[in-house]
Amino acid sequence: MHKNAKDITGQKFGRLLVVSRAGISKDRNVKWNCICNCGKTAIARGKDLRSGHTESCGCIAKQHTIGDRTRTHGKSKTKIYKTWSRMVDRCNDPKDRAFTRYGGRGIKVCKRWLNFEKFYEDMGDKPSPKHSIERIDNDGPYSPKNCKWANFYEQARNKRSNRIIEYNGKKQCLADWAKNMGLTSGGLFARLTKMSVTEAITQKHRYWKSALKKKKLQAAFSEVGE
Repeated sequence: MHKNAKDITGQKFGRLLVVSRAGISKDRNVKWNCICNCGKTAIARGKDLRSGHTESCGCIAKQHTIGDRTRTHGKSKTKIYKTWSRMVDRCNDPKDRAFTRYGGRGIKVCKRWLNFEKFYEDMGDKPSPKHSIERIDNDGPYSPKNCKWANFYEQARNKRSNRIIEYNGKKQCLADWAKNMGLTSGGLFARLTKMSVTEAITQKHRYWKSALKKKKLQAAFSEVGE
């Protein structure tokens, strides 16, 4: 049976994400190493996963049989738990829509943070609904030393795609230049696709489109003159 067993690595069954093959059981069924949503690891037979007989590391059974008193954190329906769960999925689940930008390029969740309680102990609650988890080093792992809560602006500054612009001897990322000018990052980026760095940074906000139009007209007249 095990010789032709289908590889289910990366698939999710209930709360369990299959990460690798673990061997053969006594009854000749393939066993699989799994990570549970609660952060614990488990080994389960393939047929039990597919049939729905095994859906977690055992945490579901504990919650149902003993109740809330046995829950380790009582936060499974909170936003912070959702943040943790999304972090684990995008780094470990090939089917996650963000996997190619995270797990697919080698971004991992440290071993300690595969346990939600440890993650919550290190990070606590978000300072505000506008904050999300950010890696200080964009090529580094999700770990206590490399993560912080950041708002949207701080996140934008740390994107791999953020452009460094130099003007008048000063270097800043696009997001910082935009903030200084009272523009959005998208607004400044739009200027830079049509104007030089000097024009994009020095042109007043209400005049840049008319200046651009004037520039196009001048170019058109030059072509006619030629």
